[in-house]
Amino acid sequence: MTEANIKLLSFIIDFSYTIVLITIIAGFLYYKRNGQKAFFFTYVLVAAIVFQLCMILVRIPMELGFAIGLFAIFGIIRYRTSPINPREMTYLLVSVGIAAKNALAIDSMEHYKILVSDAMLVLIIVLLELLLFKKSSKLKIIVYNKLELINEDLRPQLISDLETSFGIKNIKKIQVGKIDTVRNSAQLKVYFLDTEDQNFSPETLV
Repeated sequence: MTEANIKLLSFIIDFSYTIVLITIIAGFLYYKRNGQKAFFFTYVLVAAIVFQLCMILVRIPMELGFAIGLFAIFGIIRYRTSPINPREMTYLLVSVGIAAKNALAIDSMEHYKILVSDAMLVLIIVLLELLLFKKSSKLKIIVYNKLELINEDLRPQLISDLETSFGIKNIKKIQVGKIDTVRNSAQLKVYFLDTEDQNFSPETLV
């Protein structure tokens, strides 16, 4: 085995160990307790891109101008016109990070090593997308006070109102539960497909 292959194997082992460690920390200590898929997605990918950038920086003499330039590149992330969710923010960070990493690595790393590092990042993204954000059926129980819309004949209007009022998309089925005529409200069981890890309170009153 050549020295280049040994270094590549060492990189793969170190990178894999780091990702497994972060996955254990973010997955078992954070995600199991908090259930925020978007943030788990962020923690793993940020760790991946930071690891690869640091590997590149070890090989490159750090000068003041270079440090300021790198800081400015990542500073772009702060300049946005509207808030974005953690998942989209992560894709922005990864895009900027990969572009910076590959540009910095041109003169200090063989092209096949750059290709391998990029392929590993893509693989992690694909796996996280498939495992975390695949369509899943969810149930939310909602206390609803527009009784005139719970009639079966008005189901399209009810779905439209729920989407507008609660932001629940892809509603597949609605079951009407207990009706309280005194409080003019009804308990609705709303079944929907969720790909964004939406977080709604179990019971919400319109």
